[in-house]
Parts: sequence; C-alpha cells; structure tokens
Amino acid sequence: MTSPAVRATPVSLRKLALRCAALSNQVAPELPAVSVSPWQASGNAANTVNARGRTASEAMQTRMTANGSKLIITADQYEAMDRAAADKLSQVPMHAGSPATARGPGADGGAGGSGMPR
Repeated sequence: MTSPAVRATPVSLRKLALRCAALSNQVAPELPAVSVSPWQASGNAANTVNARGRTASEAMQTRMTANGSKLIITADQYEAMDRAAADKLSQVPMHAGSPATARGPGADGGAGGSGMPR
C-alpha cells in the first residue's frame, strides 16, 4: 500500500499524527479471552500464538502513538521556526539606503562595465 506524497507543513504533520492515532487504535487483534489448556499441543501452540500476537500488536500500537507524538512536536517546531524567521525579517530595515540598493543602477551593481571587454 503506497500513500500519496505528504508536504511537510504543520497542518499536514498534524493530519498525519491524527491518522497515526486512529490507526493505532485499530491495531489490537481480537484474540480469544479464554486460554486453552496448555497440556494439549494445539492448546499450547494457540496460547503461544495469542501471546506473541498480543505482544506484537502492543508494540505496533506504542510505536504508532510515539510517531504521532513526534509529528506533533515537529509541527510545533516548524511553526516556531517560521515565527522566528518572520520576526527576523520584520527587523530588517526597508529603506532606499540599505546596502542591497546602494550600489547604483544597472544589472552589474553599479560597476559600469569597468574591466569588461566590449
């Protein structure tokens, strides 16, 4: 089963975290509540299979829940990084005398083509 590509945005990461939570609730297998007598070979095998299945499903459920939590943390970190970048950009002076525009007219930054062969 393949999934479509997911863009890493805070919204998409939170959606994926919700999907992990929903799927982790569906992992636990329906196993018989009553154990079979272990003195029978088939009963012993059934008990072993049930125990291993339960252990595997608990491990998968724990892993999916942990991944969902990590996705939410990552979404929070992306938002914090975006806010920090926006704050830094808002502190940059926006006037005509800034170093980026002080070079002069032309595509060559005001060098006037000096040293350039014609």
